[in-house]
Amino acid sequence: MSKLSWFYYSTSLIITAIIFSLIHVFTEPIVIGSSNGISNGNPGLFPLVFFTPFFIVSIMGTYKLANRLALKMMKTMPFYSMIVLSFLFPSIVYSLTLKKAQELRVFVFEHNQLVTKIAEIPLLNTYSNSIFFTGWTFLALHFTVIWIAYVLAFIKHKG
Repeated sequence: MSKLSWFYYSTSLIITAIIFSLIHVFTEPIVIGSSNGISNGNPGLFPLVFFTPFFIVSIMGTYKLANRLALKMMKTMPFYSMIVLSFLFPSIVYSLTLKKAQELRVFVFEHNQLVTKIAEIPLLNTYSNSIFFTGWTFLALHFTVIWIAYVLAFIKHKG
């Protein structure tokens, strides 16, 4: 990677991490006591539209960097360790995130008289944005990209 590419990648990675953190901070928690029992606003999601290019560059840069590193480390113990770790870490984060979202869905169902079935409330909704947009999900997303890069490098090397 050239110095300019490193600069773009590093800047995009930092901006994306900051955006994930700001979205987590600015997505408002549930407020009990409004007319329908629950209210929520998510002004933190609006800047995401403008920062999507940084997000895409950070994902592409992570993939490119991980793929290059995987091809260099092929047939070594750290290569296989990285495949395992980059699968386990996101799996744990994703399962904990889904557990929290399911608990929140039950909470919303219990406090909202307009909903008759819990299945009417999706896991990713306006009430759960602060659960899905965190630093942990940011790291899990990038580790998932690293895992994909390593697996594809392994498949390419075998084929």
